[in-house]
Amino acid sequence: MDIFNYHPKTGEFLGAGVAEPNPLEPDDPLVPGYATTLAPPQAEERRAPVYRNAGGQPPQNWPDGSWTLVPDYRAVPLFRTADGSAFGLGDEYNGLGDLPAFLTDEARPGPAYKWVADEWVLDEQLETQQLTAQALAQRDALLAEADQLIAPLMDGFVLDELTPEEEIRLKALSQYRKALRAVNGQAGFPRTINWPVKPA
Repeated sequence: MDIFNYHPKTGEFLGAGVAEPNPLEPDDPLVPGYATTLAPPQAEERRAPVYRNAGGQPPQNWPDGSWTLVPDYRAVPLFRTADGSAFGLGDEYNGLGDLPAFLTDEARPGPAYKWVADEWVLDEQLETQQLTAQALAQRDALLAEADQLIAPLMDGFVLDELTPEEEIRLKALSQYRKALRAVNGQAGFPRTINWPVKPA
């Protein structure tokens, strides 16, 4: 008699075998635990056969359950809906069955998206905050770089020892620094920014 083994924790089909002979009742072969004489249905794309009882658990004794096809996400990248981070299969969810509410197979399009009503939705306020923080950090880095370029010229300016070329460079760097401080006042800020060009 053919038997079909299933996993004791997940109920997933593991493979076929043959029942052991029953020395006491030759016409009734021995079916081991977590095996059934019922053939599983054919697996489908992203659906796998599992053997479970009415409570959703794999029964040790096969007459207590039946085969069903359930969603199979074991080969699909999954993500947490809370923050879009990648999810690894384990005790929380093993990949068999419907996705729990805290998971999705849709990658988060960007850091400003939130999971709302079963889909990623752009949070424009959050996006504005993130873009503003990025732009101001970039501006501050450029200002610090400009300060380092201006610093050695300031001594010559105070002492009235700048060459004409140095005076031109100091003025250009000062205008550049002023323009950097004004980027957050631009009409398109922070989504579109016309960054000033650093003097050569």
